[in-house]
Amino acid sequence: MEKKQFYRSSDLPDSEGSASKKTRPLGDNAGRGAATTPAEEVRMTPDPESTARKSPPKTRPLGHGGSRADAAPAMDADDDSLPVVGWLVVYKGPGRGKAVQLVNGMNSIGRGDDQAVQVDFGDESISRGTHAYVIYDDEERNFHVSHGGKQNLVRLNGKPVLNSEPLANGDNIRLGATTMRFCALCGPDFDWSDA
Repeated sequence: MEKKQFYRSSDLPDSEGSASKKTRPLGDNAGRGAATTPAEEVRMTPDPESTARKSPPKTRPLGHGGSRADAAPAMDADDDSLPVVGWLVVYKGPGRGKAVQLVNGMNSIGRGDDQAVQVDFGDESISRGTHAYVIYDDEERNFHVSHGGKQNLVRLNGKPVLNSEPLANGDNIRLGATTMRFCALCGPDFDWSDA
């Protein structure tokens, strides 16, 4: 077990990084008698280097947190490397008539430009960060929707999404004041692996 060194707080470096007094660990006089500084003048402060904590890796449950880096990348009009598996079409609220593409895997949805599916059509009640996920599993050939772990609710056909829920062709997803209709291309009858 590593022994921690303690220092007088007056011996620690100031804001410029230099110590105002010579820094020496308490206990240098061990075995030579009592310390020369009265106890009320000594404030025990651990050595900053010995107390530095390393953050453990973070684990995120499915449907919480994440962004474009963790999810399917956004599709460019000329990018055919990730084929479309479905669409979300805005039919109520700001952006009415606009459509966004979905690809295989986890599609994070929000207003921010770091989202795999950016729905920034003027509805400020949609989270900038991940408001929801639409997931397509190409092995099971099915879709799911889940909330993004934020305070804002996601509604599927008028009911709040509290866990990952199956998503069917024609279902309605509401984020803020925006309602989108889900249109599936892939599913039990077709997947790009068939082509």
